[in-house]
Amino acid sequence: MAGETANTEPMKRNAIIYIVSGILTIALLAYVLANLDWSILKTAFANLRWGWLIFALTAYLVNIGLRALRFSNLIYTRRIHWLELVPVSSLHNILMYLLPAKTGDATYIFIAKERLNLPIPEGTATLFAARFYDFSVVALILAMILPFAKDEMPDWIFNASLIFCILVLVGALTLLAVLRFTKSVEPMQSKNRKTIFARIKQAWRKFMEGLREIQAHGAHPRIIWLTAGIWLCLYLNFYSAAQCLSLPISFYHVVIISIVMIPLTLLPLQGFANIGAHEIGWTSALVAFQYSYETALAIAAGSHFVLLISVIISGALAFFGSQAIFILAKGKHETVP
Repeated sequence: MAGETANTEPMKRNAIIYIVSGILTIALLAYVLANLDWSILKTAFANLRWGWLIFALTAYLVNIGLRALRFSNLIYTRRIHWLELVPVSSLHNILMYLLPAKTGDATYIFIAKERLNLPIPEGTATLFAARFYDFSVVALILAMILPFAKDEMPDWIFNASLIFCILVLVGALTLLAVLRFTKSVEPMQSKNRKTIFARIKQAWRKFMEGLREIQAHGAHPRIIWLTAGIWLCLYLNFYSAAQCLSLPISFYHVVIISIVMIPLTLLPLQGFANIGAHEIGWTSALVAFQYSYETALAIAAGSHFVLLISVIISGALAFFGSQAIFILAKGKHETVP
């Protein structure tokens, strides 16, 4: 009876999140549609630059492959070929983008369990590790850009970005130092039913052990480079989304906007497929960079449409393409005497 109650509580919580997010999605979509300058967007789609659109799809497709390769390096109990993780990565990316309030991010844990029989604690640990590298690399990239973009940034964006860089990089270096100068501690076994705090503690321990394994095998530099490649692909996708619609935007503005989007996508309430959060983040940042409100909203809405297409089409290509490769490889193996 207690188990049934424990299982129904997350379902009820998610149901409430989805209902509220659905209402929020409709409200924000209505606002965007009512305030959008359709003449700007109509002109942009009438002069669609197909080369940039294909480049946007390709950049997102490479991003999915790099995420699969990163997960293959983060999984520490056994060796899994990165191609086996491509279907997991593609499904995870689609659900992570479409579902609200980051509920889609956790689907990696269960997809990896279902398709690869990856234990849930290890799936949780590798997901946490991936996010650790994401935040660290984004802060590092931003720190490299800030000195060159300071004169063109509003003070509040520059100061907020600087604080973000300092907090994340200091936190990352502190964590790596703790791993370097401390030893693994075996957890105490308990027969009592695990509380939420015990589960969080176990997930944290698994996360630390995963990072310790990565450090022991000298994989930190490789994963950092893979993460940098992932974010470069995302920046190129965002930039290409605007360019294919002939909407004016600088590449470094895209990088800054991606930082603004991080706290917005972590909010407990947001629309499906980032509807609302994307428009608010992009429009606010672009207006701060002296874009007109009409142009900023058009760029936000247009880029969001292209990004949604990228997620679905590139995700589907990655999923079905990897499945086709598996089938061809299996058929070739069976025909060999």
